[in-house]
Amino acid sequence: MKLTPDERLDLREVLRDLEHYRPRRKGWSWRRRRPDHALGPFVYADASEDLTRSVPLPAAHSFGGIDPQCDVVVTTEIASGRFEDDLRRMRMAAWHGADHLMVIRTTGQSHFDGLIEGTPEGVGGIPITRKQIRATRKALDAVEDEIGRPIDFHSYVSGLAGPEMAVLFAEEGVNGAHQDPQYNVLYRNINMHRSFVEAAEAKRVLADGGLLQIDGAHNANATAKEAWKVTPELLVQHAVNTAFSRAAGLPPERIALSTVPPTAPPAPKLRLDLPYAVALRRVFAGYRFRAQQNTRYIESDVREATVTHVLDTLISRLTSADIQSTITPDEGRNIPWHYNNVAGVETARQTLMGLDGLDQLVALREDGPLDGQAREIVERAVLFLEEIEASGGYYAAVAEGRFVDSGHYPERAGDGIARDPEGGVGAGVVRRRAPGYGAPVCSHFGHNVYAEEGGTKPCASYGGCTLCDPTKIRYVDELDTEDSVERRLEKPLGERAAGLLRPEVEKAGDGVVCVTLFLPERPAVARAAALELARRMGLREPEVIHARLLHPAEGSVFEVKGILDEAVRVADLPVAEPEERLAHAEIEAFVRPRNLHVVAATVGEDEHSVGMQEILDIKHGGIERYGFRCHYLGTSVTLDALLDAVERHDARVVLISTIVTHHDVHRENMRRLHALAAERGLRERLVLVAGGTQVTDAMAREAGLDAGFGRGTTGQDVASFVVRRLDPDRSG
Repeated sequence: MKLTPDERLDLREVLRDLEHYRPRRKGWSWRRRRPDHALGPFVYADASEDLTRSVPLPAAHSFGGIDPQCDVVVTTEIASGRFEDDLRRMRMAAWHGADHLMVIRTTGQSHFDGLIEGTPEGVGGIPITRKQIRATRKALDAVEDEIGRPIDFHSYVSGLAGPEMAVLFAEEGVNGAHQDPQYNVLYRNINMHRSFVEAAEAKRVLADGGLLQIDGAHNANATAKEAWKVTPELLVQHAVNTAFSRAAGLPPERIALSTVPPTAPPAPKLRLDLPYAVALRRVFAGYRFRAQQNTRYIESDVREATVTHVLDTLISRLTSADIQSTITPDEGRNIPWHYNNVAGVETARQTLMGLDGLDQLVALREDGPLDGQAREIVERAVLFLEEIEASGGYYAAVAEGRFVDSGHYPERAGDGIARDPEGGVGAGVVRRRAPGYGAPVCSHFGHNVYAEEGGTKPCASYGGCTLCDPTKIRYVDELDTEDSVERRLEKPLGERAAGLLRPEVEKAGDGVVCVTLFLPERPAVARAAALELARRMGLREPEVIHARLLHPAEGSVFEVKGILDEAVRVADLPVAEPEERLAHAEIEAFVRPRNLHVVAATVGEDEHSVGMQEILDIKHGGIERYGFRCHYLGTSVTLDALLDAVERHDARVVLISTIVTHHDVHRENMRRLHALAAERGLRERLVLVAGGTQVTDAMAREAGLDAGFGRGTTGQDVASFVVRRLDPDRSG
C-alpha cells in the first residue's frame, strides 16, 4: 500500500486482505540522532534525521520552511474509540513529528477481565484485537514510507489475559507496551498472585519480541491526594518493576521508566518536580526514560494544559528523556479531538527545538538546594524499601496500605491503597503447572516440558510456535456483523463517494463543532445564554466544555460544542487553488537588476502601521530583502499624496493597507485608488495591491486593483505576485 500526500488514507485498502498481512519489522526503533546537524541557517545540537515529508512548526516559514526533528521519540496517545478513525489521526500526527503512537482508552483493554475477540463499539476506547493491530500496523507501514522514519506502535499488556496480549503483540509487530503488575494490583484491584505470575510470562514474551516496556509507577502521583509527597514511593515502584523485569529476562535498554512531574502551577512546580527528576535519573542510570506530561490537574482550559506541558518538557531537557510523551490538551473535557493530538505533539516539539543545546548553556547547581533535595528523596525511598523488607515483603506492605499514602515518607497519612493478597479480581485462579506442561510459545517463563536442546528454541520440538512460524497464526475477523468497522464505514465512505463533506473532530463525519462566546453577565446566566445561542446557531446537543470566569459581574468566556448536522457538496464549492510562491532566490534574481521602486502607505484616516511594516521591512522578512526600493509614506496618507510619490519615484508597484472598515471605507479606498490612477494615466504601468484584515483578493479585484491580501500574508506572497505580474514569462 502506497500513500501520496494529496490523497486521503484509503481505509478499504487498509482492511483488504488483512488475513495475509505480516508485519515487515518487529521490535522497538529509536531515532537516528544527528549531533551538530546543519539545517537552514542553524546548527542543531539535539537533532535527529530529517523527515522526507512533514508539516513544519508554525514559525518555520520565517526560516526557510525548515523542519528540524528533535533527538527524542515523541508520543501521541489516541483515544477516539474507533480504530479506523485513529489511523487517519496517526497519519496526521506522524506528519507533525510523532513517531510513538499509543492506543489508549477511557475504559479499554486493561479493564477487561479476559481476552476479547471482535471489535465491540461503546467500551470507551479501542478493543485490542488482531484485526485492529494488523490494520494499524499495515497503515503505519505506509505512513513510515511517506514520512521517511520508523513509527513505533504501542498498547497495553495490563489487566487479565496479559500473557495472551503480549503474545498477540509480539506476533503482530507491536513495538512497545505498558507492563507493570503493580498497576494491576494498586489501581485495578487485580489479585496479586495473578498479577505477578502473568507479568512474569508477559515480560518474557516482550523481551523475546524486542518490545520496549514502559511501567506505570507514575500512577501514584496521579492518584495520591498530595502527589508531590509520594516521590520517594515512585522510586520504590520503579525499583520493584525494573528488578522484576530484569529477573524475567528484559534487558535494561528495553525498560523505560514512566516519569511524570507531580505538580502544576500555582504550585512551585520546578522547585518540587526538578529534584525528583534528578533523583530518578541518578538511581536508574542505564535505563530509558519516558517523560509524560501531568494530566492530574488538567480540567478544561487548553491554554493552562499547554503551559504545564511546556514546563514539564523543560524538566525533560534539564535532565533527560528518551521518549517525550504528550497529552492532548483537551483530555480533561472530551474525547481528544484530531487537531488537539497534533497540538500536543507541536507543543512538545516546539519546546524541545526551542531548548536545543540547553545542556551546553546551563548546568544544574550542585552547591544549592537541588542536590540535597534529590538526595533526600533517594534516602526516603531506600528507607521505604527497608521498611517493606522488614514488614514481610511487597504483599504485606500493600495489605497494610503503605502505597499511595500521601504522607511524606516516613510520615503516614493513613490514606494509602490497601489490597488483600488473597482477594481482588482473579483471586484463586493461579495453579501450579503439571509436570508435563507444554508451553504454547517458546517465549515462556518458568517450568516447561519443551527444553532448549542444541541451541534450538523449545518450540522446535513441535515444529515451531506462532512467534517463530507466523503461518500458524489463526486470523479471526470480527464476530459481530452489526457492530463492525465495515458497517461503521458505510455512511462516511458513502457520503465521501457522493462528494459530501461534514465537519468532524472525534469520529468520521460526526458533525461536531466548537464555538467560542463571551457573554457579559454573571456566570449562571451567561452559561444558560451560551447554550441558547448555540441552539439558535443550529447546533444540536450543545454543551459547555470550557468556561473561564473573567470577572464575577463583567462576564465569562465559554467554549460550546455541538453537532452541526449539515454537509456541503464539494463540487459546488467555489475553490480557488492558491498560487505557489516563487522561491526567494527566484524573486531576488528578477528584482535586483531592475531597480524596482515600491510606494506603500496606510491610506485614508487609518493609523495602523504594523501590518505594512511586516510586508516591507527586511527585519521581518519583508520585500526589501529581494532588492525592492521601498518608499513608505506612513499612516493616514491621502490617495493623491500616494500617487504624487509614485510619479516622483517612478514607481511600478503601489501597496496600500486599509484596516478601518466603518461604512466600507476599505472598499471605497480601493475603488478611488484605481480611479485616480486611471485619471492620471498611471494605471496601465502600475501594479496596485491592497492588504488588510478585511481585504480579500476577490474584493480588491472587484474594486479595480490587481490583487488583495488578507490575514497571514507574508512578504514572499506579495513579492511572488508582483514578479509574476511584471514578468510576461511567468504571468501565464
